[in-house]
Amino acid sequence: MNFQSRLERLRKTLEGPLLVLSPGNVFYLSGFRGSLGFLLVFPGGKTFFFCDGRYATQSREELAVEAEIVEFEQDAVASICDVFFSSRENLLFVEDVASVGFIRRFEEKKCPVIPCPSPVNALRAVKDEAEIRAIRRAVTVAEEAFRDVLPLIQEGISEHEIAVELEYRMRRRGGEAIAFPTIVASGKRAALPHARPTSARVKKGEWVLVDWGVRVDGYCADLTRVVPVGEVQETSFRKAFAALLEAQAIALELIREGVEAKTVDQKVREVLRKSGFERYFIHSLGHGVGIDVHEEPKLSTQSTAMLHRGMVVTVEPGIYSPEWGGVRLEHMVLVEERSCKVLDTLPETFDEKGGENRA
Repeated sequence: MNFQSRLERLRKTLEGPLLVLSPGNVFYLSGFRGSLGFLLVFPGGKTFFFCDGRYATQSREELAVEAEIVEFEQDAVASICDVFFSSRENLLFVEDVASVGFIRRFEEKKCPVIPCPSPVNALRAVKDEAEIRAIRRAVTVAEEAFRDVLPLIQEGISEHEIAVELEYRMRRRGGEAIAFPTIVASGKRAALPHARPTSARVKKGEWVLVDWGVRVDGYCADLTRVVPVGEVQETSFRKAFAALLEAQAIALELIREGVEAKTVDQKVREVLRKSGFERYFIHSLGHGVGIDVHEEPKLSTQSTAMLHRGMVVTVEPGIYSPEWGGVRLEHMVLVEERSCKVLDTLPETFDEKGGENRA
């Protein structure tokens, strides 16, 4: 990955020096994978990397850009201020993920700072070829692990056991870490979009909603499927699933370069309105995926984003009813010039024994 090129693209957007705090943004710009390290990027060309002694060796090994490493003992703010004051700049821009306490430390040192939305986020929204390859590898690992676990999703297994097995298989197949806490919910509990796996055991005639992801080479995958256990008698489940398949098809037909993100969300809601399920769709349609599992752009009615070639987004309409449960179907798609490409290959439906069907 060409980290130096990313850094130079960022410089062109800067009105003054920017302090990059988010670990994801630091990795995107420099290649550093540690949990604590800051980048101070000047428009004129200089870059400084700040870390404590725990990461001094790691930073020398991982930094893939031209940057001066500044090691601090306890006071990171003092070290940053020293470099800033020596530059004779008028204002230091700080990513708005900074805590109030962190900002106050700069104010105590009479360092003029202004929190700002990070321009790095906009750069990250459009993936380069190396990033897309990493995301594809993450999707492959996630899918292979799910296929490993699919035969285990039977009557009597607990939600917790499914989640543990899936996370274990993802790590065994090369995942660095899970991308987010695995969601497993059976029956009526599937009405909880972010259900925490419990000791509840799957019953025959229910279905299991699984939302899982893995990080590979620093990039994430995020998928959701529902698996019937035996024959599902709940008619609302079948109607909801059919409505989601139609909604997915409409979304995938619309997504391409130049389309407003909110338009896709709105069209999906129109489909669900016709089938009587719109009020049960209680979250946005999707989000960008990359270094973090939630990135720009957002596919929501409030979004102001325009879709661009190279963006990777989820398309995950869901229907949730406290009376009978919930259903969600999630694809990861790559935005292209005239269409989009679905990156995952798992089928959208499974037979009543957990076998794969093609929708």
